[in-house]
Amino acid sequence: MSAEKFDVSSKAFKIDPFPTFRRMREAGAVVRVKLPFIGRTWMPTTYEWVDRVLRDHKTFVQDPRNAGKRSYAGVRWWMPRMLRVLLKNMLAKDEPDHRRLRGLVEKAFVRASVEEMRQPVVDLVESQLDLLEREADGGVVDVTRHFARPLPLAVICEMLGLPAEDRSRFAAWAEPLSNVESLFGFWRAFRGMFKVNDYLKGTIEECRRNPRPGLLSALVEVEQDGESLDDEELLSMAFLLLFAGHETTVHLLDGAIVTLLEHPEQLDRLRGDWSKVDLAVDEVLRYFSPIQVTKPRYASRDVEIDGVTIPRGDFLMPLLASANCDPAAFDDPETFDVFRTPNPHVSFGRGIHVCLGMKLAKTEVEIALALLFTRFPNLSLAKPRADLDWMQRPGTRGVRSLPVRLS
Repeated sequence: MSAEKFDVSSKAFKIDPFPTFRRMREAGAVVRVKLPFIGRTWMPTTYEWVDRVLRDHKTFVQDPRNAGKRSYAGVRWWMPRMLRVLLKNMLAKDEPDHRRLRGLVEKAFVRASVEEMRQPVVDLVESQLDLLEREADGGVVDVTRHFARPLPLAVICEMLGLPAEDRSRFAAWAEPLSNVESLFGFWRAFRGMFKVNDYLKGTIEECRRNPRPGLLSALVEVEQDGESLDDEELLSMAFLLLFAGHETTVHLLDGAIVTLLEHPEQLDRLRGDWSKVDLAVDEVLRYFSPIQVTKPRYASRDVEIDGVTIPRGDFLMPLLASANCDPAAFDDPETFDVFRTPNPHVSFGRGIHVCLGMKLAKTEVEIALALLFTRFPNLSLAKPRADLDWMQRPGTRGVRSLPVRLS
């Protein structure tokens, strides 16, 4: 099967991806698509097959070597060794390595409880809302720059136990990483990655000498069945938590604000009962789907999906966003229903690789939305959705900026 010409990166697609997802599902339960950097990849499109691929970690593996390949999709020989080190996190591992790493990280997460983070998150949200109000010019302000982007970074720095005074530096380093949409942007991002790499190395050593409250010290100290994280695993995990978790929450929060403001009747329902904000966040995860695909998985053997043979060694990227609007799994899937139940979306993945940080991300966005819309009850978009500056990076749905009127 030749690669289909499906548009998964243009502004028109990001504004309204539903027609494209319908065409993809009509073309088959799995289609082949050509992506920048990655090349040709298989994309499962239906809820059934996305779920099956995510759960079958023996057939669809994370480590390309377990499928007869030498390197990860998109990773080239000329890329710095640092990038290869950063792939040594649990997301890139199969069993039993994955079980060992995940067990250690989960044990560290228990010590840095998400519930204990609730009040610090409230305090950080309120502080960021103060700044948002101060930055408004004539009542208009970029909610991405002054709220949705700095807040998740502040929360993860707090959870890791990193000093508050370092957050501005992280923001500067993270900015190029969040805008990688071309080869030039990719190289520009390396500068920030090297700085983060050096900073985290030094901080990990400091945590060894002088343990401090927070998840980073917990990761340094954690031990289970005589196992602990080595230096490269620690660095990779800290980088993953700091940037991967932060970036996805930015797009989730922005997407929630855009979607709620575009559906005022649904926002009014939510205002009438903020105790159900968890349902609203789940519906944003399903309807907006900020993370549209998973990272590549590799076929460990020849496998057939709906009559199509995927050869051993080929890689797949399950299309989460298409599964989330599959009418075979959801009633009226292209309608935003703020209190939708049940809502078995796949935005956090499934199986052994389900997102470890999903509880923190949801808690953070639930608190942020409740406080934002309570403090600014007349909040509105300063531009129509079609005129927003949408990111065109495949696999991610979000905006580069989100101007709003506070009143």
